[in-house]
Amino acid sequence: MRRLPSTTDRPGSKPTSTDPALLPPAPSAPPRWAGREILDAPETALVLNAVWSGDPAVVVPSPPGAGKTRLVALLAAALTDAAELRVGIAAQTRAQAVEIARRVGILTDRAVLGWAADKPLPDVPGVQVARGQMVSFPGEAGGVVIATTARWMVSKPHILACDVMLVDEAWQATFGDIGALGAFAPQIVCVGDPGQIAPVVTGSTDRWRSTPSGPHVPAPEALVAAHPAAVTTVALPHTWRLGPATTALIQPAFYPQLPFSSRRPAEHIESPGGVLLPEISTRLVTVTGGSTDPALIAACADRVRELIGHRHHTSRGVSALAGDSIAVVCAHVSQAAAVRAALSAEPDVLVGTANQLQGLERPAVVALHPLVGAREVSEFAADAGRACVMLSRHRSHVTVVMDAATPEILAAADPALPGVAAQRTLTNTLLAT
Repeated sequence: MRRLPSTTDRPGSKPTSTDPALLPPAPSAPPRWAGREILDAPETALVLNAVWSGDPAVVVPSPPGAGKTRLVALLAAALTDAAELRVGIAAQTRAQAVEIARRVGILTDRAVLGWAADKPLPDVPGVQVARGQMVSFPGEAGGVVIATTARWMVSKPHILACDVMLVDEAWQATFGDIGALGAFAPQIVCVGDPGQIAPVVTGSTDRWRSTPSGPHVPAPEALVAAHPAAVTTVALPHTWRLGPATTALIQPAFYPQLPFSSRRPAEHIESPGGVLLPEISTRLVTVTGGSTDPALIAACADRVRELIGHRHHTSRGVSALAGDSIAVVCAHVSQAAAVRAALSAEPDVLVGTANQLQGLERPAVVALHPLVGAREVSEFAADAGRACVMLSRHRSHVTVVMDAATPEILAAADPALPGVAAQRTLTNTLLAT
């Protein structure tokens, strides 16, 4: 057997096995790119893969609190940083556009926020804010432009042409909206919550009443109906906001086609006397004066005052609930105005309608059931999206103020009316808590 000479066999020789100059170069670390965290979960990685693969349309249905805005920000940063693509983001409100810009600005310095020429400029660190028609992509090597859908509509496709258009809160946009947005990009990604309030359409839609892809239909649903073979669907399967009890309430009532589970870290609210509040509780009120009956308004205001000072336990520690930790959500503007007046001594409490609070959250919420004061079930009161929003704004606790007559009113309602079945399921479950 031949033996290779040892390096120690020759005086003065250097040991080759430890000589850095003779060792093969160490493998370099993979390059870091903005938004790489999108690969941490299989579902979000699938969204990136679908876009990267050139799928023309991607729809991402999501439960409340699943990280939709985070996904949009990570996807935009990854596409522009790793692939040097031009990415457009269409938000449905200016507040949503600012929040997305803030998150994208943390990930990349290639972001521009399009803003109205007559509105005060928002302060978004790390993001260029451009007014009116002065919006453009930053340089040639990719970039992100964020604006509301309405602002995209008045922009010029030959100036703001992009590779991919991301539509945030896409169930609040119509099929007509994304038809217009399609002029800007060959690929579109719709991210949103199918259980939330549908787009507000002021014109008559009778012509398309039986058309699943009518221009008034929520964009993702119409897109799937019109082009089923061209749409890739990737559902987000977890909520990080809602606890297990709330998830068990709203998933079967409002998301029968979207099973999801709670991944919210353990947290709870404790009364000054040491009693742990359940995630959901109800208060029945006898109503004789319609939807703004003083008894209803007083019940909401009293509950808020009771909650202030309760202890909020989270993984980060314990804190006392203050006004800015509580919200009151109503169905009608008149109800919200009355509650706000009753809580004038607590100006930090967030009070608004379901439409206004959509997308927001607080540790504790007081929800005024959409059917309070009603003596017959209207399409507005039965709307499942509105009820879903009202029951998904809280992290730790929600008190639902209900009309004692609501179960009887629902029992007599036409079961064919949209939303009645979900309202019956919801009401029966709430009364059993």
